[in-house]
Amino acid sequence: MIRILHLIASSRGGGATHVRELTLGLDPTRFAQQVAMPEDGGNLCPQDFEAEGISFHRVDIAVGFSLHALREIRHLAQTTDILNVHGARAAMFGRLAAASLGKERPRIVYTIHGFSLPFYRAPRRWVLRAIEGLLAPITDAVIAVSEEERRAFLAQGILPPERVGVIWNSVTVAPFREAERERDVTRAAFGLSPDAILVTTICRLYKPRDLETILSSLARLVEQDRRVQLLVVGDGPERAQIEARRDRLGLGAHVIMAGQLLNIPAILAATDIFTLTTWGWEGLPFTVLEAMAAARPVVATRAGGIPEAVVDGETGLLVPRRDVAALTNALARLASDGDLRARMGRAGRTRVELLFSRERMIELTTQIYDGLVNAHHA
Repeated sequence: MIRILHLIASSRGGGATHVRELTLGLDPTRFAQQVAMPEDGGNLCPQDFEAEGISFHRVDIAVGFSLHALREIRHLAQTTDILNVHGARAAMFGRLAAASLGKERPRIVYTIHGFSLPFYRAPRRWVLRAIEGLLAPITDAVIAVSEEERRAFLAQGILPPERVGVIWNSVTVAPFREAERERDVTRAAFGLSPDAILVTTICRLYKPRDLETILSSLARLVEQDRRVQLLVVGDGPERAQIEARRDRLGLGAHVIMAGQLLNIPAILAATDIFTLTTWGWEGLPFTVLEAMAAARPVVATRAGGIPEAVVDGETGLLVPRRDVAALTNALARLASDGDLRARMGRAGRTRVELLFSRERMIELTTQIYDGLVNAHHA
């Protein structure tokens, strides 16, 4: 039995979703797992894991620096074979705790969920690069969730290429198929008219997300087609700023700020077009894969691993960063063509089933875990 501790700095967002998909997918007869993360009101809670026999530990590392949290992680790491740290903050805390164990430390797997270092300005960028360099010697393997993320990480010269691999994020299609029957009920709950064209974005309302470009695009779009509505699902520090921008543009009747909602399959069933925009770093967003699993066309920024999921012109449309005109044209094209939406949606679902299945992600991750444990005992 291989003992694994998963550490992540937030219960929000794609990284947390990845931890859930990974832990619940690994073979319980081969892996004894524990999860350590904050309870910060995200899309995961202790019951998600404990219901499946996976131990949960609250560790408050979402903000600041905590010696108490560091001691907690060190204690948990003492009785594990592999410490899988997810995201930069967890990677810092986890590797510092493991380093204090010396030769008795677990093997370290660092899963990157959006490599932000190149997007920071000096001197912060230099400090982050120095931290990565100092912790590199105890980093046994790095998993990037996209080829683009791997390239960006390797460009920093932190680790040799053979220690940095790629495993795409994954989704299970079945819940999205089943949710189709909820389409009319969900649309009615949002007060949508039968002919409304619903554009949905699902994200944390915080950097590097770019809701300003979406709202500017929507202002142009509704001048062409009054049926268009925007549904914003998620919450975060920039919510008030986004609402103020919506009001300044006079879009109150066309924007639904839904807050944090968990029934993503039902929301996407009610959706006609999914969009996601970013001005900075990007991994491989789960919401893009979920929209494709729901057979919805995707309009997204050409950033990070998004082009590895969305085939431009086949499963959706890709636009440059912060390009209001390009985003408006892409959304308008899909809003005016129901057959195109349906065709791109079907192609997206097929692509997810072929390339982004949870079974594939679990198999490749298991190979990394087995390789590290076998090499340690050799």
